Amino acid sequence: MGIRRLIPLFLVALVVSLISCGTNPGSNQAMIFEDQTSVDTLTYEDVLLLKRIARLRIETSHAGQTKIEGVTLEVQVKTVGMITELLNRAEQKILGELPSGRFPWSWSGFTGPDEMADMAAGFLETLVTGKDPFAGKFAEPGGNVVDHAIIKADGHWHLFYIRGVAATNWPDFPEANFGHAVTGDLVNWKIQEPLLQTDEKEFDNYQVWAPHVIEHNGMYWMFYTGVNDSVSQAICLATSDDLHHWERYEKNPVLNSLPWGFWDESHWSDCRDPMVLKEGDTFYCYYTATRTVPETGGHESCMGMASSKDLIHWKDEGFQRLVHSLTTPPESPFVIKKDGELYLIYTNYKHGIVYVKGSGPLHWKEDPDDPQTILQGVSATEIFRENGRWYITMISHMDNALRFMEIKELIWHADGSVSARDCEYSPKV
Repeated sequence: MGIRRLIPLFLVALVVSLISCGTNPGSNQAMIFEDQTSVDTLTYEDVLLLKRIARLRIETSHAGQTKIEGVTLEVQVKTVGMITELLNRAEQKILGELPSGRFPWSWSGFTGPDEMADMAAGFLETLVTGKDPFAGKFAEPGGNVVDHAIIKADGHWHLFYIRGVAATNWPDFPEANFGHAVTGDLVNWKIQEPLLQTDEKEFDNYQVWAPHVIEHNGMYWMFYTGVNDSVSQAICLATSDDLHHWERYEKNPVLNSLPWGFWDESHWSDCRDPMVLKEGDTFYCYYTATRTVPETGGHESCMGMASSKDLIHWKDEGFQRLVHSLTTPPESPFVIKKDGELYLIYTNYKHGIVYVKGSGPLHWKEDPDDPQTILQGVSATEIFRENGRWYITMISHMDNALRFMEIKELIWHADGSVSARDCEYSPKV
């Protein structure tokens, strides 16, 4: 078998001893003894890589406990958290201990364990030289930020976000509550207690996604995607008077895509990413959906729309076909009014963040030849104003499912087109 011969158990025990140095007892390193299959399939290259991971763990631990000139303690903690999760995933891949996942694509798109170790080593090298490898990117240490909401209250900005685990996809480490962070300057964020933990007695008994928060009549209203154990999604509501303590609406969900939508509580159904706009005395909700095409019986992605006078009772307003997003869902729709014109900005996974102009809150007209891209390679945006300027938040993506929130300035051009550029708000944690 040459150099790829299988490794005797005594050498595996040596590797386990090396790996366990500097790590917490009870961590997944002990799995190698619990699963004989892992032992039987380890190769010489696997052992060398496990040894390298063990060394990187020790070096990472040292970097997290040593003062490094040029970076703050917060940067050290965040970077150590990201490196640790990457090394965890690399090791789990080697040992065959990755969670199986609910879907066959759960671990698609990830690199091999050697590339994960390389990535972790690169972050560590950047950190020890006094630089932030995640400059301008917000995430909890060892965490992911995905769809999110941002709102200002009493001089502080509040960020609510899907709270995931770094280097994973959502079926494997379920997103069972929302993260919450607060800042006074849009740069330095302080992480708060998570909120809206999933509840087995509620519709959203599996996960919570894509919050959107507005203020109305002295109260904060959070519309979010409730996900049940069948991955059926519906729009749910929670309210708060202080942005820290939230109460679910007792009759959730408040909205789904019926009667035209392909929606059923017993199976995967797209009805997510709500956004609410007030126009006159009416509220409009926009969300990601799928419909059945009557002519063919097939399915087509679209944007659902509904209206309300009280934010609780919603009238179905049908759907909008977006010709550039019929096969991939138009996600995270966000509608704003600028100089009397309505703009729909959403995520198109082929063309990036794109926009469409509207003649009214229920009427949108695309350019069939131009998807009108604002940014590529990012997703899940919200728009806000500060000091007379417009800004756009977004989720930026690195390899191996590392996701962060970033902020750019939104630029409105004389011809009506929209673009974005770097700005002074580079989030830190």
